Amino acid sequence: MIIDIVGAGALGLLYGGKLLMAGNQVRFWTRTTAQADLLAQEGVTIVERDGEMHILPDQIQAKPISEFADTWKNTPGEWVLLMVKQTGIDDFIRAISPLQDHMLNIACFQNGMGHMEKLQTALPKSLLCSAITTEGAKREQGRVTRAGAGETRLGRYNIHIVDSTFIEEKGTSTLAGSLEQAGFDCTVSNEIDKLIYRKLLINAVINPLTALWRIPNGELLITEERKRLMRQLYDEVWLVYSERGICLDLDMWDQLVSVCRSTATNTSSMLADVLAGRGTEVGSINGHIVRMARELGLAAPTHEILIQLIEGMQPEGVN
Repeated sequence: MIIDIVGAGALGLLYGGKLLMAGNQVRFWTRTTAQADLLAQEGVTIVERDGEMHILPDQIQAKPISEFADTWKNTPGEWVLLMVKQTGIDDFIRAISPLQDHMLNIACFQNGMGHMEKLQTALPKSLLCSAITTEGAKREQGRVTRAGAGETRLGRYNIHIVDSTFIEEKGTSTLAGSLEQAGFDCTVSNEIDKLIYRKLLINAVINPLTALWRIPNGELLITEERKRLMRQLYDEVWLVYSERGICLDLDMWDQLVSVCRSTATNTSSMLADVLAGRGTEVGSINGHIVRMARELGLAAPTHEILIQLIEGMQPEGVN
């Protein structure tokens, strides 16, 4: 199977590297030519609890995303694993605009919401799947360390009508099987929407607070003041979800606390972006909660304040 990995960050290299070593043909796509050249020159080492996996430079195919459309037209791949952050979605859409009349199978691993609609508009004939994962990884130069085995769930986002016929979902179970063979706990879910809203709630509470206070996830629980603010954010989301008719498990607060504990030493993606001086996904995470609230005639004031605090940070990041 030919699998295109768009985004060669920690998770992209983790998934792509393990898929490659499991016998798939993997093509990595980076933002710049320099990033692609560095990856192809140095290779990558994947570090897991039971050992290390070395991927040599001559095993790696890496190109800048600007070459994706031409390459795909000549040699189409079976699946695209879109692993850029929300802040990179618009660049990806511009790069693949020549493929708008083609059918691609794309699994989208983004946090937050809003990107699926953009992708569907840009690629109206393509099959889009949402991918929800609890995998975590950290990249240090040519080494990617897996935080521990998580779960990956795939679910179809859209059904298209072309020439009055339905294009049926193709290959989602095959992709899940390939990920299983590569060492990931991956299944196809019929409740992907529920999982998306669950992850949105968790990210909307954990990510901005860890970014603001510059702490790992587990330290959110060490003071009552922090837990009270967490609960305030949680309650605002829960009210919006209830009014919207979105049903999550009644023990969702306990699940949120459990996530903080199980990922206690993790640096959230938003904190990593702030420390690196990059743009964050706060607009597509907390911003989506605020937009949902406004559509219902409600308010999510704590989320609004956090958006302003995060977006008002120094552009060079926070040390």
